[in-house]
Amino acid sequence: MGTYHLVVVQTVWKVGSDGIEAGTNLVPDSVPRSIARVSVTVVALALSLFVLKSLLSTVFFVLDEGPKGGGGTTSTPKEEGMEDSLEEARRIMEKYK
Repeated sequence: MGTYHLVVVQTVWKVGSDGIEAGTNLVPDSVPRSIARVSVTVVALALSLFVLKSLLSTVFFVLDEGPKGGGGTTSTPKEEGMEDSLEEARRIMEKYK
């Protein structure tokens, strides 16, 4: 790891520690500090993992729904289904003329 990566890791660690300390200070004094610190850490990790999972899920969904790259046709399945429905309606109307 380069120097830049080390600085980033140290900064993330410091911000995380400060956040956990701030969260621990919000817990009532009747709760022992070590238990409060562990509880706040667990909640912060759970929240972080949830946000990361949601972000990755959104990214993969967007990538999956993007252009397929098959080429050839420009009509969407919706348009094709609509054309089929219109053709079927025309056939039915011709049958009852």
